[in-house]
Amino acid sequence: MNPKVSIIVPIYNAEKYLNRCVTSILEQTYKNIELILINDGSTDSSEKIILQMQEENKDIIKYYKQENKGVSETRNYGITIATGEYIMFIDNDDYIDNDYVEQYVNVAESGKYDLVIGGHRRTSEKKEILSKTRLPDTIWGKYITLTPWARIYRREYIVENDIKFLTCNIGEDIYFNMQALIISNNIKIIDYIGYNWVFNTKSVSNTIQKNFYDVDKYRMLDETYKVLQQKNLLLKEREYVELFLFLFIIWLFIYTGKSLSYRQMKLEYNKLFGWLEERYPNYKKNKLVGLTKLEGEKLFNRIKLTIFMFLHKCKLGVVALFIYTRIWEKFNG
Repeated sequence: MNPKVSIIVPIYNAEKYLNRCVTSILEQTYKNIELILINDGSTDSSEKIILQMQEENKDIIKYYKQENKGVSETRNYGITIATGEYIMFIDNDDYIDNDYVEQYVNVAESGKYDLVIGGHRRTSEKKEILSKTRLPDTIWGKYITLTPWARIYRREYIVENDIKFLTCNIGEDIYFNMQALIISNNIKIIDYIGYNWVFNTKSVSNTIQKNFYDVDKYRMLDETYKVLQQKNLLLKEREYVELFLFLFIIWLFIYTGKSLSYRQMKLEYNKLFGWLEERYPNYKKNKLVGLTKLEGEKLFNRIKLTIFMFLHKCKLGVVALFIYTRIWEKFNG
């Protein structure tokens, strides 16, 4: 009997966290799984840890080794070798609650959903809970976190629609999930939190967000727009997509633009929002912006969005972002 769920874990120099991650998967209450561990050219003792755990769990763990290709190609490879009816992704420094897979499978099976999405915790390396994200069951709820984890995908849906991760150093999961979210009308958001996203100060997700010029932002934006265009998805949920891209551009400056001078920020600000306006010329009139709009979003976030859109329309957005990034730098190092 084929496994119901294929769990794909890309691994790169994860010796410190790997045992905790894999153990949390092996201890699941739901047992009909295959665990695909792909060693993406690790140079530490990750392979030794994997082989030892595989020896004790040969019926569950499938181990693959390759030269370093990056997380996107590794996940894409995992999809091609998965045999389960469903696919889940877990990052090698994170861990899951013991009922995680069972919760998602039960919901996925109940409605034969293509995709089921849940919330997550942000935890410290010592398992201290830093924050919780619980998603509203609304259209916008799908766009709040476009991660590959804290969700389950029907494998046939991913394969038949040729949904892949983009090979780039930012937004590869946005490229993947934007397609997964828009193509299907059979998606469910659940009121469940079982994924633990560990705040690892040395991980790629935290170190990459430092220099604005080091990230492939334009390639990610161009390729995402292109694939939506190719699959005739540009008009479907258009207002949600353009609002997400508007917020993504703001996020880019907050997390990668703190080293930019005002002149540099203004130049890049105009370029990025120029990109958005060329493709979504009416984004400034987005009907989802407003204190009583955007169903499911927190009031505080709606207030911030409304204020920034107003400043943006008044051509004061770059000034606000420049000041905000300086404040952010002061309190976040």
